[in-house]
Amino acid sequence: MARDDEFQSEAEAGSNGPSVFLILLIVVAIVTAIFISQNRERTNIEFLFLDFNSRVWTAIAIAIGLGVLLDRLILMWWRRARRDRDDCTRRFAPAARTRR
Repeated sequence: MARDDEFQSEAEAGSNGPSVFLILLIVVAIVTAIFISQNRERTNIEFLFLDFNSRVWTAIAIAIGLGVLLDRLILMWWRRARRDRDDCTRRFAPAARTRR
């Protein structure tokens, strides 16, 4: 009987049906498909000594990927520097006296 009550309360709460994550995933997939279909023409890309021909959507996707990678590397460096600074502060800070 308890399981029937659980299922009934879930149905009343509206938790049946597709999840928010699934809906967002479908929306992102649709937007990505539209973006790719609208940016299929080729363009010439010159960077330092590299010169090649690529589709616009591929170039944008690579730029976004490199940006995300750079963000992760900087964030990792930032957290490590902050953790090392905090460890150093704790290690060399004078001990607090709690006696009165």
